[in-house]
Amino acid sequence: MSESPYVIDVNQYNFTQIVESSQRVPVLVDFWADWCQPCQTLSPMLEKLARDYQGGVIVAKVNAETEQALAAHFRVRSLPTVMVIWQGQIVDQLVGLQPESAYREIIDRLGGQAPEPGDPIQEQIEILWQRGRQNQAIELLREALQQEPDNVQFKITLADKLLQLDRPEEARGLLQSLPAEERDRQPASGLLARLQFADLAAGAPDIGKLEAQIKAKPEDWNARRQLAARYVLAGNPEAALEQFMDILQRNPQFEEGAGRKGLIAIFEMLGNEDPLVTTYRRRMFSLLH
Repeated sequence: MSESPYVIDVNQYNFTQIVESSQRVPVLVDFWADWCQPCQTLSPMLEKLARDYQGGVIVAKVNAETEQALAAHFRVRSLPTVMVIWQGQIVDQLVGLQPESAYREIIDRLGGQAPEPGDPIQEQIEILWQRGRQNQAIELLREALQQEPDNVQFKITLADKLLQLDRPEEARGLLQSLPAEERDRQPASGLLARLQFADLAAGAPDIGKLEAQIKAKPEDWNARRQLAARYVLAGNPEAALEQFMDILQRNPQFEEGAGRKGLIAIFEMLGNEDPLVTTYRRRMFSLLH
């Protein structure tokens, strides 16, 4: 495992962290295996890029042998494969070993860059966060905002971190204090959409209990909606989309069209380029028309 805070070993349990990180910086998800010779060449190259950009990009390493479910979910056909995730969406894919310039071009195109000299706060935040020192990262951000109360990036980063710590009300206040033009675009708009699902999940049972509840009573539409929200917060939007599709198909009038509204909210979070959006928007329209 790399000692860099910008190179992360990923599995199905911490993949949500990657989605969250992609709201701030591009994430290169490297699918590899021990037996793959080109992977052995690519791995140090990507780690070098992570060091060079110093927080301007994150490299997420997925062992395709031990994490076969993740590899199957992303339809990985050969190794190495690098998926590029930006603001929660897969925006590019590189199959096979590519020259370093190819990866740099993508990072630069998506705005990946090292923190400005003399302003290392964002870098410090990410290092603390990756090392499990979340409270210290939060305090550092609060101190930075005291010094620069109108700094949009500090507010967005703090709101993002607070959402990850399940503190939606504090995050809401920060996001609502942003100028309207900032609220209407990523990454703030994605965080605001996520807040809708945090509201739905407030006080709800955990995923296991909700799944058992629905199994016992399939027509418990409120439980389905809560489960969908839990799935979104857990980084499983496809499972959430399925729950909202079921509501739309079987009880389209529930809570004034909660199924349709839930689908649209997830579409907004994922963005039009996400293949899930294309698939489920088509299914939604087929039911509505």
